[in-house]
Amino acid sequence: MPSPASHQARAKRVDRLMAFTISGGGLLIIGAVLAMLLFILKESLPLFVPPRTIAMGTLQAPRSGGAWVDESGKAIVLLSQSGGLKALRFPEGTPLPAPADGPALPWRTATTLNPRGESLVVGADGRLFLARLTWAKPPGENDPAQWTLESHWQGGLQLAQVPNEILHFRLLEGGGLGGDGSLRLVARTEAGLVWAETALDAAAPALAWKPVTLQSADQPTAAAWNSDGKLLFVGTREGQLVALDPESGRTLSSASFGEPIQSLGFALGQQSLLVGGTNGKLAAYQRVRVNEDFQLQVFHAFPRLGGPVLGFQSSQRDKRFLAWTSGEMVVDHLTTERRMFAARLDGPGAAALAPRGDLILHANEATGALRLWSLDAPHPEVSFGILWGKTHYEGYEKPEYVWQSTGGTDDFEPKFSLVPLVFGTLKGTLYAMLFAFPLAVFGALYTSQFATPRLKNTIKPTIEIMAALPSVVLGFLAGLVMAPLLERMAVEVFLYPFVVLLLGLLLAPLWGRLSQPFRNAFGQGREVLWMVPVLLVALVLTNALGPWVERVAMGGSYRTWLQAALGVTYDQRNSIVVGFAMGFAVIPIIFTISEDALSSVPKSLTSASLACGASPWQTAWRIVLPTASPGIFSATMVGLGRAIGETMIVLMATGNTPVLDWSPFNGMRTLSANIAVEIPEAPLHGSLYRVLFLAAFLLFILTFILNTVAELVRQRLRRRYESI
Repeated sequence: MPSPASHQARAKRVDRLMAFTISGGGLLIIGAVLAMLLFILKESLPLFVPPRTIAMGTLQAPRSGGAWVDESGKAIVLLSQSGGLKALRFPEGTPLPAPADGPALPWRTATTLNPRGESLVVGADGRLFLARLTWAKPPGENDPAQWTLESHWQGGLQLAQVPNEILHFRLLEGGGLGGDGSLRLVARTEAGLVWAETALDAAAPALAWKPVTLQSADQPTAAAWNSDGKLLFVGTREGQLVALDPESGRTLSSASFGEPIQSLGFALGQQSLLVGGTNGKLAAYQRVRVNEDFQLQVFHAFPRLGGPVLGFQSSQRDKRFLAWTSGEMVVDHLTTERRMFAARLDGPGAAALAPRGDLILHANEATGALRLWSLDAPHPEVSFGILWGKTHYEGYEKPEYVWQSTGGTDDFEPKFSLVPLVFGTLKGTLYAMLFAFPLAVFGALYTSQFATPRLKNTIKPTIEIMAALPSVVLGFLAGLVMAPLLERMAVEVFLYPFVVLLLGLLLAPLWGRLSQPFRNAFGQGREVLWMVPVLLVALVLTNALGPWVERVAMGGSYRTWLQAALGVTYDQRNSIVVGFAMGFAVIPIIFTISEDALSSVPKSLTSASLACGASPWQTAWRIVLPTASPGIFSATMVGLGRAIGETMIVLMATGNTPVLDWSPFNGMRTLSANIAVEIPEAPLHGSLYRVLFLAAFLLFILTFILNTVAELVRQRLRRRYESI
C-alpha cells in the first residue's frame, strides 16, 4: 500500500501535468486565433501598397508619330507618315519582321494607334484605309522575337479632300475588318472641323465632308465620338465642352471647362470623357440624366500637368489612363483619382500605354529615343476613400456609397465601398436583437422566478433545443415559408401585438374575480399556460380584423399605401423576416445564459425582499434583475456576436441588396453574407479577393471590440452589485 507521501507526490505530478496541458491548450487556441488574424491581415495589406515604377531602359529607334506596345512589353510598333509601320524587340532594339503591304508612302495623315492596334491612314494617293495590327505566333512559341507583325487593311476609298489631321474615328455597329459596317470620323481642315460617315469599301460613294457647326461662335479645337458614334463631343478654344448631334448640329448639352481645351479621350468603357486643357488641367466628364434631361457633368478632377495636354490613352483592363505633355507624362486612375505614375520627358513625342496598363512608352519626336517604364499597381481601384468614403461612379448623378464588385462587361467599374456592408450588418443585428432580447430576457425571468419547477424543467430544455437548429434550416424556412406568409399577412402581423395587449387588459380584471383557492391552485407559476388560449383568440381576431383594416385605412393594398404615403417599397425578403429568423437563432443563447444568471441570485436576497413586503414582481424587477445584470449583459453580448456573424439566415432570408436604408421593409447585405456570396467568384489575389479578406478582418475586429467592451461592462456591473 503506497504511503501518504508517495500519494501526495503523485497527486502533485498529475496536477502539474494537467496545469501544463490546460495552459498549453489555451495558448494553442490563442496562437491559432492570432495566426488566423495575421493571415487575414497579410492577405488584406497588399491593397494599400503604393504603385511601383521601374525604368526599363532607353534605345534608339526611327523617329515616329505614334507608338503601340504589345501586352508582353517585348514588342513595340512605331508608326510614322514617312516610314509606315516598324516593329522592334525591346529592350534589344532589334527589328522584328514588319508587313510590307499597306497604303502608298509617304502617308498624308494617320491617327495614332489606339490600344486595340487600330489606325486610320490616308496614303500618298489620297486613299483612306483602316488598319488593325495583330501578331502571328507560331504554335507554342512565346518568344516575341519569333512573332510576325501582321497588318490587316480595309477600305481604299479615294478622298477628294484630304484633311490636315484626323482627330478621332469610331467603328459603328457591324463595322470592323471583314464586316459590312461603316465608320464615322472627325477631322481638322483649313476651314475648321469636319465629320463624315463612310463605308469601308473602295467602291463606296465619294466621302462628303460636313462641317461641325456650333450654336455659339466658339472655335472648336478637339473632338471625339461617343461609344456608339452617334454623339460628337467637341472642345473649344473658349473652354466649352459641347455634346452635339452632328446630323442636325443641335447642341444637346454643354459644360464649362475653365480653360481652352486641347485634347479629348476616353477611359475604358467609352463612358467617361477625359478632357485636357492648354494649361494642363485634367478632368473627366460624363453625360447623365438629371431631372429628365441629359447634362454634361464633371465627376473627377486630377492634379494639373505642366503644359498643354497632348493626348490620352486608356488601359484595356481597368480605369487607368495615360496623359502627356511635351515635358511630362502621368498615369492616373479614373475612380480613385490616384496618380500612379509620373515622369519628366526630354521633349515632345508619342506616348503609349500597354493594354494591361503595366507598360508605358515614350518615343521622342526629335531624336527617336524610346523610353519604357513598367508600372506595378495590382489594385489601383482600391483606396481608403473608395472603401469608406462617397465616390462618384460612372452613371451616378452624385457620389455615393456603393458595393458592386462585378458587372456584365469587361469595362465594368468595380465599386468596393464597405459602408453598405457594415451598415447591413448593424441593421440585421438590430432587428434580430429587437425581436430576441425582450423575449429571451423576460422569458428567462419568468422561468427562473415564477414558473413552477415542473414547468421550468419543460420550458428550459425546449428552448435550449432550439439552439441545435441549423441556421441553414432557419434561413430556408424564413426565405421560402415565412417571407411569403408575411407578405400576405403583413397587416395582421403588425396588428397582432396590439390585439394581444388589448385582450390581456380586458381579461385581467376577470382573473381577480376568481376564487383565491382556484388562483393558488392553477394560477401561480402557471400563468404561461393561461396565455395560450389568449394568443389563439388574438390570432383569430387578427385574421378577421386585418383585411378590414387594410381595406378601410389603406385603400385595399398596404403595399400601395406604403409607397404613396411613406415612399417605401415593400420587398418580400426584408429586415423583418431576417429579424424573426435570426431572433430564433439568438433567443436560445440569451435565454440560457440569462436564466442561469437569474437562478444564481442567492435566495436570501429574494426572501429578504419578500419578507419586507415587496411583491414577487417588485422583487424580480428591483432585486433579481440588477443582481443578475452582469450575466444578462454577457448573454446579450454573446447573442449580439452570434447575430453579427450569422451568414446563412441573412443569405437566404433577405434580398442581399447592399443599401443604406433603415426601413424594415427592405433587405440588406451583411459582411458575412457578402463574403459567402462573393468568394466563389473572386479571382485569386485579385482586388475582390483581398477586399473580402479585409471584410473578414473587419468582422473579426468588430467582434473582438464588442467582446472586450462587454467584458469591461460586465466587470463594472459585477463590482457595482457585488455588495447587494
